[in-house]
Amino acid sequence: MRKLIKMSLLFSLLIILIPLNACTKEEAETNFHLLLKGNSAKWDVNEYEVKISPNYFEAGHGVLSMKGEQEYYTDFFHFDTHAVINEKDITVHSGSVSGKEVNIAEKTTGKVEGGEYLNAKGEPISLEDVNRIYIVVKWWDKQKKEDAEETITLYSKTKEGNTTTS
Repeated sequence: MRKLIKMSLLFSLLIILIPLNACTKEEAETNFHLLLKGNSAKWDVNEYEVKISPNYFEAGHGVLSMKGEQEYYTDFFHFDTHAVINEKDITVHSGSVSGKEVNIAEKTTGKVEGGEYLNAKGEPISLEDVNRIYIVVKWWDKQKKEDAEETITLYSKTKEGNTTTS
């Protein structure tokens, strides 16, 4: 009977230790969750999220707000979110609205989610591989009667390896 109890305890310990051993320090360090903000002359971006893990990438949940405007009606609005990964510029998220008199003073970005991005070695990227994250906003400027465009930097890594967020 004692032998059976000892064997049961040993088996229970193995069942507990095997899953704990599977969660290595290296794996925990490869998950990143960024909450970003930035601005340009006409636009503010708040609460834009980027999540990077070895098998998952998500971007979005942000709010684009036109500075000083409660209402701004126009016919066209578009944004593209870019990530520069190992010096390669990739569009990772975009959104548009168009129609007669659309209020673009404040727009939520929605989100995009999917699989991993791979680096030059064919391995899933980490934050170390991301050089810059920025949004390009385009809209019809009804006062100037022409397309307008502004770029908003959300994240930038300097050549020294330091990072800046707006």
